[in-house]
Amino acid sequence: MIIKAYAKVNLYLSVLSKKDNGFHEIISLMHNISIYDILEVEESDETVFSSNVNLPWDSSNTLFKTMDVFEKLTGIKQKLRIKLEKHIPSPSGFGGGSADAAALLWYLCQKYKISDIAEMAKLIGSDVPFFVEGGCAIVEGIGEKIHKLDPLDLEIDLYIPKIGFSTKRMYELVDKMGLCGKQGDPYELYDGIKNADRKKVSSNLYNTFQVLTAQIHPEIISQAKEKLTGKEFILMTGSGSAFFGFDLYKTKGDVHFVARPRLILD
Repeated sequence: MIIKAYAKVNLYLSVLSKKDNGFHEIISLMHNISIYDILEVEESDETVFSSNVNLPWDSSNTLFKTMDVFEKLTGIKQKLRIKLEKHIPSPSGFGGGSADAAALLWYLCQKYKISDIAEMAKLIGSDVPFFVEGGCAIVEGIGEKIHKLDPLDLEIDLYIPKIGFSTKRMYELVDKMGLCGKQGDPYELYDGIKNADRKKVSSNLYNTFQVLTAQIHPEIISQAKEKLTGKEFILMTGSGSAFFGFDLYKTKGDVHFVARPRLILD
């Protein structure tokens, strides 16, 4: 089975607070976009993993972690041949590792008719629950609270700097610099984009990590604005370092939003 695992952008992202267990509460507006990794999965006599990029087969690999979580929670041992063709840049804020994990978890749960996929997704990574559902959603808590919304119709251009950001390090810096707290409103932003309301979009487009990046790497903000010249709205996605730009009244862009989280090619 071949599965397309689509990337995402964060149209809105506020880091709200740090919990006692070290995780962070967030609220975000996420949407799948038309960049995707290709995951090929088939039964095998032993588990074999290969990829077009250098990825280890250990706990740092979200596909390895997915297999581990699935086996521990279900007791079902898996032997699979997994081939991953990466197209989603990493680290970038597009959620490639989480998208891949969700695709494999979906495959396993479909195969064995297991319904509690959302519970498993929470244990793999904070973005994985979103990718299990995909499309467009407001995501809250530590990623486990998903409020599905109708997909938006938008095309965007991307700028991906050569430098990548460590998510763990970016969260540490957010805490250190006291940047936690809600700014704007993702529901108002969603309404603004859907109804082409420039004022609403301008007032609510926000990413905590872009505020941080403006302080620690201001040159990247300048580069993004230069590369995305002509786009009315420019924002960093996730914890970075990729940026996207869009217009409300001009739909032409290199990448478009997608409503479906994955496409199965048997």
